[in-house]
Amino acid sequence: MEDRRPAMITRLRQAVLCGLLLGTAAIAQAEPQCVERYPTPAALASMFDVALATTDALDALEGVDVVLVARGGQDLSKYGLRHSHVAFLLREDDGQWRAVHLLNPCKTAQSHLFREGVATFIGETSAHTDLRIGVPTPALRATLKTMLTQPAIQARALHEARYSVVAYPFSTEYQNSNQWILEVLAAALAQNEDGTLIVNRTQVQDWLKQHRYRPSTLHIGVAKRLGARFFVPNAAVTDHPASERISGNYSVVTVESVFDFVQQQKALQMELPIAHVAVDGITAPKP
Repeated sequence: MEDRRPAMITRLRQAVLCGLLLGTAAIAQAEPQCVERYPTPAALASMFDVALATTDALDALEGVDVVLVARGGQDLSKYGLRHSHVAFLLREDDGQWRAVHLLNPCKTAQSHLFREGVATFIGETSAHTDLRIGVPTPALRATLKTMLTQPAIQARALHEARYSVVAYPFSTEYQNSNQWILEVLAAALAQNEDGTLIVNRTQVQDWLKQHRYRPSTLHIGVAKRLGARFFVPNAAVTDHPASERISGNYSVVTVESVFDFVQQQKALQMELPIAHVAVDGITAPKP
């Protein structure tokens, strides 16, 4: 197979530079400001190796054009969680796979929806965390493809720009990145179940309650809660019940709870891992 990495690395460098310039302009008056940094050549190669392994594995699945993909990022190992961030991978009409997901740039309290290349989505987590890919059932894939294809009106209607990393799963005050994915999935499942068209977050959260979605519980100690309250703009907890704020046991949408729910709904056809690539080149990608 032709080695596509050199051209892809050039394009990614251009995309990273453009993104950083745009990001810098957008947040010039905001705190905290982003600090420009670039992946090393070894990290770029790792990112593209994993991206190529991922797209090759997906291209080999006949008829599959939408999957869930989870990567590392924030270290949640103390909570027993390996992956911190989930996205949709969508094969668009030009044949290219792109990630569709929610991010809060520079760890601010505002989020945006992003549509970007697979290597950019994977980022430097390719060097230390395997990807977890979930292939939805054909019916769910078809509905998600319609929802996520531009202009993606229904999916955008389920986005809340006010971001909290520990957003309460049954409140519309904030939203975290995994929560948007869960709510889009729930809207698609509801539509497949009985034709219900969900167009707002109150509706989708009611549906999730009715279908027994169970969030993860993360215990956050008093010192960390106080620090987040005064110094971390993206970790609001005012949307949580008083009982959770007192105990420090917070209900949160995590990658694991999203995958567990889709499996519970019998809407996941299969899973496959994509191994990470160590920057020193010792670990090789394999589906």
